[in-house]
Amino acid sequence: MNRLVSYGCSWTEGEGADVSIESTLSPNEKRIFRNENSWPKFLSDKLNIPKYLNRGISGNSNRKMFNDIVKDIENGNVTSDDFVCVMFSSSLRDYVPYLPDGEWISWSVKHLLETPDRFYNSYDEHGVSSKFNNFLTKYKKFFVTELFTQDYYNITNQNYIIFLQKLFRHYNIKYVMMESFEKMVQPPLKNDFTNQIDKSTIYGGLNFTFRELLNMTNRKDIWEHLERHDTRATQHPNKEGYTIIASELYSFIKENKILCLKIRFIILRIYILEICK
Repeated sequence: MNRLVSYGCSWTEGEGADVSIESTLSPNEKRIFRNENSWPKFLSDKLNIPKYLNRGISGNSNRKMFNDIVKDIENGNVTSDDFVCVMFSSSLRDYVPYLPDGEWISWSVKHLLETPDRFYNSYDEHGVSSKFNNFLTKYKKFFVTELFTQDYYNITNQNYIIFLQKLFRHYNIKYVMMESFEKMVQPPLKNDFTNQIDKSTIYGGLNFTFRELLNMTNRKDIWEHLERHDTRATQHPNKEGYTIIASELYSFIKENKILCLKIRFIILRIYILEICK
């Protein structure tokens, strides 16, 4: 493999690696610093992959990263020479098709439960119509409290995963998927397509997130604010936390032999070239 390409949100970009340093940097410097102290960088080092491209963006939605992956492969910017890592974010960041364009639910379930009023307001000011925005704020509160269902996200997320897995196989691209801090598919499943999903390429098999893994350590020194994740609505891993994620992924990749076939192919090709001399 020549390059590791990662997609995700702030947990992939590397936000929180060292907040004291990040607060002193310009936006461009901050992104470079975060990337250099992110799990994709640490994982590429462990796998001895010489290059890495971090496509993680703070605040990114699953829909946005899904489309970025598809476009990158379609345009030839990602090929079978790359190893792709996808760390999914909160489903609630996707635009909701039955709300006006540009409207979504929340940064995460934890945010919505702890600070709901913050997310009832419109994200997209509709012109200068304060009357409409007032209606939309009231409707979003009604939507969240009376109409919200996980069923829509369960169907959407299963389709994201199935489409991407088939796309990766079509282009012979090795990959691994994972969940950062929220589960993509949650019971009860009224529409269960998980038999179409290859869980051997998904860390935790859709049952375990990296937030859960880090919380299990019961350590405060692996979080950006040096306190447990569940004490804040927003809390990212720091450099040490991202190191743990990289180590876990490295073990998962080795145990499931995700890169094994590609390596064997390269060895076989070298052997054939040697005997043909």
